[in-house]
Amino acid sequence: MNILRAKILLTALPCLLAIAGATLAEAASAADLKPYTATYNLSRNGDIVGTTMLTLTPTPGGWQYQSFDKGTRGTAAWIAAKVEEESQIARSGGSIEMRSYNYRLSTVATHKHQTIVANPATHSVSVQGDKHDYSYPMQPGVVDKLSLTVAIAQDLANGKRGTLSYPVAGRDHIDAQQYQVGAEQKVNVPVGSQRAIMVSRVLDASAKGKSTTYWFGLDNGFVPVRIVHSDKDGTEELQLASLAH
Repeated sequence: MNILRAKILLTALPCLLAIAGATLAEAASAADLKPYTATYNLSRNGDIVGTTMLTLTPTPGGWQYQSFDKGTRGTAAWIAAKVEEESQIARSGGSIEMRSYNYRLSTVATHKHQTIVANPATHSVSVQGDKHDYSYPMQPGVVDKLSLTVAIAQDLANGKRGTLSYPVAGRDHIDAQQYQVGAEQKVNVPVGSQRAIMVSRVLDASAKGKSTTYWFGLDNGFVPVRIVHSDKDGTEELQLASLAH
C-alpha cells in the first residue's frame, strides 16, 4: 500500500510542481508594478501649458489609474482648462482588463464627459457621452485609452518585448492597436536622466501625421518618464517632473 502511494505521488509530482510554478509566476507578475504618483510638465507644440498628474493605486483585485491635467500657462490657464480621467482595472493572470473609464473636461465655457463600462457578465461594452450612447461586444483583455498605459507597463514588467497588441475601447467600437517595443535609451527629463525603454504605436501609411511614443523607466518600476503624441492638431508631450512610490 505504501509503495502504491509513493508511485502515485511520484507520478503526480511533475504536475504539482508545474501548478506551483505557474501560481508563483502569476503572483510575481502581479507584484511587478508598484503604486505611484507622478507629476509631469505638459507641453503643446513645444510650449509648456500645464501639468499632468498620474496616480496608480491598488484596489481589491486590480488597480485604479487616474490622470489630472491642469492648464497653468497661456490660453489653457486663461480658460481654466482641466481634464480628469479615471480607470478601474481588473488584474488577472499577470495581465489587466478595464472595468470602467470616466472622462471629464471642464473650462470656463465647456463641460464634456464620457463613461465606458466593460461588463464581463454580459460580454458587452457600454458607452455614455454628452450626445450619444453606444454598446458593442466586449473582447478579452480590453482596455481604455488611459489604462492602456498600465497594460503596456505590466507587459514590459512581465518581460514581453517585440510587438504588443491591445483591444482598446473607443466611442463606438474596439480598436485593435499594436505597439512596438524598441531599444533602451537615456532620456533627459526634469526629474533627471532616466534609463528607459521606448514603445511606439504601429500605424499604417494612412495615419499621416499621427504618432504615439512612450518611454517607460527601467529603474522606477516602468513608470512612464516621457510620452509624446502627435496628430493633426499638433504635438502634446509629458515629461516626468517628480515621482513618489
